[in-house]
Formats: sequence, C-alpha cells, structure tokens
Amino acid sequence: MQQVCTQRCPSRSAASRSQFQLFSVVPASRARAPQLRVRADAAAPASGAANAPGKVVCIGEALFDLIADQKGVPREKVRSWKPYAGGAPCNVAVACSRLGLEVAFVTALGADKQGDELLALCKERGVNVDGVQRLADHPTRDVYVTRDDDGDREFAGFGLPGIGSEYADAHIDPERLPLDKITHGSVVVTGTLGLSYPTTALALRKAVKAAKGVGATVLIDVNWRPVFWEDGAAAKRVIMEYLQSADVIKLSDADLEALMDCSRTALVGLTGVWIVIGPATHMQGISLALALINPGAVAERFPNARGVLVTAGQEGASYSFRSPTKAEHSGVVPAFDVGVTDTTGAGDAFTAGFIYKMLQAGGLDAISANPRLLKEAVVFASAAGASTCTRAGAIESQPTLELVEDLFNTSAKWYNFW
Repeated sequence: MQQVCTQRCPSRSAASRSQFQLFSVVPASRARAPQLRVRADAAAPASGAANAPGKVVCIGEALFDLIADQKGVPREKVRSWKPYAGGAPCNVAVACSRLGLEVAFVTALGADKQGDELLALCKERGVNVDGVQRLADHPTRDVYVTRDDDGDREFAGFGLPGIGSEYADAHIDPERLPLDKITHGSVVVTGTLGLSYPTTALALRKAVKAAKGVGATVLIDVNWRPVFWEDGAAAKRVIMEYLQSADVIKLSDADLEALMDCSRTALVGLTGVWIVIGPATHMQGISLALALINPGAVAERFPNARGVLVTAGQEGASYSFRSPTKAEHSGVVPAFDVGVTDTTGAGDAFTAGFIYKMLQAGGLDAISANPRLLKEAVVFASAAGASTCTRAGAIESQPTLELVEDLFNTSAKWYNFW
C-alpha cells in the first residue's frame, strides 16, 4: 500500500453515543500528488544553519522503540525486534536540529548503555543536551512496537511491568530544568505521556509556566498511548486540562478518536460522506471527517490555543489558526503519496517541519496572520512526515532540509497555495 502517515495509529473503536444528528457534506475536491519515491538519507549530515531564527526546547521522553521485524502479527508471535532511538519529544528535537534549528533537549536517562547511546545520538545530530539528567536508579525506557501489514504501528507495552513508572523519564526533576534556555521567541515543545508520572508532570507544567512568563510559544503534541496510563478516563481529563495551556496543539486522528470520542465510520476519503455528531461536550461531538474538513470544530474545543494541527495519515492534514487580530485561517492539505516502510516518528517530523516554517516566518503571530505562509507551513510539515515514512525508525529515518524541500517543491505542480 502506498500512503504517507503524517501521524496515524491503528483504528480504535469509538465509545457509544446517543442523541445523534446527521449532517451532509458537500464533496470536497482533493488533488493528489503523483506517487513519489523518496528516501530519507539518514547518513547525510544535518542541514546546518537555517534561515529560521529562534530556539526550540523539547522536554519529555527519550527511549528505544523495539520495532517488530515481522508485520501483521501480535507481540507474542513476533520472532525478532530491532531497536530504534525514539520518544516523541526526542524525535522532534532531533528532527528540528536536522532541519537546521537551534535545539535543546531536556529529559532523564538511565546511567546505562541505552542512555549513553541516546545521548551520543542527540549530540551527533547537533542537539544541546546540557539539560539531560542521568539517573543511576532508573533505566532508560524501551517500548515494544508491532506493525500491521501496511506498516502502521501499535504500541505493545514496555520491557518493565506496569505503566513504566520505573523508567528514568518518569522522574525528570523540575528543580533541574534549564529554564534559562526558554526565552522570548523560542518554542517549547512537550508531549503528554509524561503527565502520567507525578514528578515529570510537575517538570512539564513548570516549563510551560516559564514559557508563558517570557513570551515563548508552547506547542503541545498530544500522544494518546493507553499503555502509559492506569486509568484511561482520568488520563483524558488530565490531558485535556493540560492542553488549555498550549498556544499550538498538534493531534492525530487517533488522538481525536480517543480524547473526543470521535466516530471513525465517517472518515471515507472526505468526499460525499455523512457526518455523525454526538452531544456537544468537551469530550464528544466531532467526527473525524469533520475534524479534517472543518478543523475549526476542533479548535473550538481549545479556546486558549492560537492554533490546532490535525494529522490523519493518508487522509492528509488540516489546520485552524487565529491571527493576532482574531481572524481565523484554516484549511486542508492532502498527503504526499510515497512508499511507506514505517510510520513511526512521522507525526514528530511533521511537528518539526511546522516549527521550522513557523520560526522562519517570524513566529506564531507572523505565521497565523499570513494564510499563504500558514498553508505552506502545513504542506512543508506534511513533506517532512512523508519523507520519514520511507525508512524504518523514528530518528534514523529523519530527512535533511534539502530532502524535505525537494519533496515540498513538487507540490507546486499540483497544489494551489491560494
């Protein structure tokens, strides 16, 4: 199957709803690029200084994804695994550096071989790791990842029992955060997995508060992974509350399905479908088709955020942003059609691509006020995600700026930026 996953997880069933309403949708025209063959050159050096001023500070987990060599089988039937460096905040940090941005990464790693390897990889890719904490009494995290026949991945648990509270990244010390690296105009990126662990949750909230205090942009990349939580319902409440502090929120279709109880049955190519909408509460009320066709419906759930990005794999990506004058700019972009090897880390590369273009434009105010630059940023982000899908591993597969630009430039042949 040929597709790109700007971030796509396997389907999960939506919870039952009552009081349904039906709305018809006018078929949407979705031009698609011809199929492209792109290979991310993992051996190539980073792109060097970019024309994108500003600093990125990523805070959260770094780990090893143990990816199944065999597709389409459950964890207990996998015969062999390959370790790949990963963890969403780490992925974003390295991807941003690969695009030429100045990046600092904050995490906690075990005082073990795996931690040494992750630290060395970040340094090799040009990431500042002065804020990385090393813990002797907690190991570096490992996560088992199975893949379906199409390459889409499913997180299948940890090497340690339980929700992984004994791993080092569950114990990021808030008192050791390098808050001096969070400055006006910088972008602070966090995920949501660390909210499961009290110590790391305090560190994330402290970093976000510091960012708000100095005028930095807070981008929260939602990661819904049930294996990280003991209580799914409580987890959703914690995540939704945390998102109220974000300036920009990035979600995948799977995140929406879980957090907002979205219906996946309506997501059929975005053309000629019917949308099923449940009760309009903060946890329900949006179908996946509506989330893509009208991303403003998602943005309404996050009134404090300036912008929302929604990715849905081969269905493309959508966005909705408010400019400083309160004007709203939204749209939908199709996915790049490339050969998929592994979708792990594609959403993180998408996030990095958007951050690159946002900083290049002059920051959140500048890009949210310019609909052309905003749309170009989302197309560029999609190109970054697409390039990552052509190789296995979240970090090993990350492309250079030149490769992303080459793929992005093909969109000029089939995409109208106005």
